[in-house]
Amino acid sequence: MENNINNELEQLRQQMQLLRKKLDRQEIINDKMMRLSVKSKMSWIRRFVYLEFLLLPFTALVWYGIKVFFDLSWANYAIMLVMCTIDAVWDYRINVAALDLERVENHSLTDTLQKLSTMKQMRTNSFFIMMLLLILWLMWTGMEMWQHIGAIADNEDIFIVAIAYGGVAGCVIGVFVGIFVSICLYRKMQHTNDSLIEQIKEFPNID
Repeated sequence: MENNINNELEQLRQQMQLLRKKLDRQEIINDKMMRLSVKSKMSWIRRFVYLEFLLLPFTALVWYGIKVFFDLSWANYAIMLVMCTIDAVWDYRINVAALDLERVENHSLTDTLQKLSTMKQMRTNSFFIMMLLLILWLMWTGMEMWQHIGAIADNEDIFIVAIAYGGVAGCVIGVFVGIFVSICLYRKMQHTNDSLIEQIKEFPNID
């Protein structure tokens, strides 16, 4: 009788050990999947930041043409370039340097969670600061355009006048479209952060 009890206890112990090993393996797999999820979901933001740098020369060239046509000041042009460059560099620091996706598999989930939370707050601060600076710069640009548009309107060449007013209309539409796209991108980035933060918080045994 006693031997039977001992045998049953031994079998139960072995089954518990097997179950513990399976759970450990499953936890390791889930942990790896979580880290891969972070890497996958954050990759589009990283690509967008690199695109910002690629578009800087194009932006400089296009706005130089606008500056020449509307006779805008060099100060206005220089500040626009400085703002775009600072925005791209700051986005890189927030969205790329703050969380190295190449090494995210070596970071603890607690560390990753902290980095994602900090990233979200820094992105919010950056967005509203840049929006404020953009509005101030647009007001300045609008005043400079308004001062020059009168001289262009006095031009007897109807074609030049049409281009001038068409350019102003295009700039206004472009501003609203650009602000709308910026808001959508900001919201999408924050949503990506929020979804990853929630996933990590729901993950058992965060280390």
